[in-house]
Amino acid sequence: MRLIAEKPTGVKNTAVGTPNERQATALASLTVEEAEARLELDWASPVRHQNFYKAVFRPAALRANIEGQGGALPPALKFHALLHTYASLCVAAGIPPLEIARFMGHAKVVTTLSVYAHLFENDHADAMSALAAMSAPTTENVVRLRG
Repeated sequence: MRLIAEKPTGVKNTAVGTPNERQATALASLTVEEAEARLELDWASPVRHQNFYKAVFRPAALRANIEGQGGALPPALKFHALLHTYASLCVAAGIPPLEIARFMGHAKVVTTLSVYAHLFENDHADAMSALAAMSAPTTENVVRLRG
């Protein structure tokens, strides 16, 4: 992916801040269609994080706050926060920690559990009820030998 620099934004950039902040603000003022027209996607080459962050993610986050109802996203939202959101949604969906670790590229499930342990239920209610059910007498499959 690369930003096509020859296409101007058409927006007079009077914003204050660093050049990257001014660029993101100018790109955020574009419509989604205009922003897409400025990108050239080449799936044969790797996507550079910095290019993606400056040309796509940051302007999209700013655009969401401009178009949203009172700013739905925190102004300092970072791309890495999406990783935590993904893990939280996986936990909420009931996906086992080992699978979440594989999805996220963690070499060990311990990494996933240590970072996201607060998201997992810790009351062990399901395990305790399963153990309690094992101790309950059942008469369905027991035949009395002596009367």
